[in-house]
Amino acid sequence: MGGGSKLPYAKWAWSSYSAWWPQARTPAGNTFLTVSILVASGVALFNWSAEKETRHSYPLYWIPSMLWAKEFHDPVSVAFWKEQLAKEGREWIEPIPSWWPFKKAVKNE
Repeated sequence: MGGGSKLPYAKWAWSSYSAWWPQARTPAGNTFLTVSILVASGVALFNWSAEKETRHSYPLYWIPSMLWAKEFHDPVSVAFWKEQLAKEGREWIEPIPSWWPFKKAVKNE
């Protein structure tokens, strides 16, 4: 009742589960490799995007990209934005809010 041998398949075929047929030898290793590649490419894409990000107008409210955008942490850019906001009669929004759990502790000297 075995139905005969398996059908021929492409030897070069690869999937994250490990093989053409579902009886994989190393599914955990291949799944780990696939997830690692996806995470690494996601981190690289995020870093590239954050590096290229520029803001042409100041946001009206706090947005998450204020945590990593250079314009909100570079002293020259901060001075520029504060000057522009003073002209417009608006207030500076702190890039890292007080409720943010990963805020760096400020050392009092």
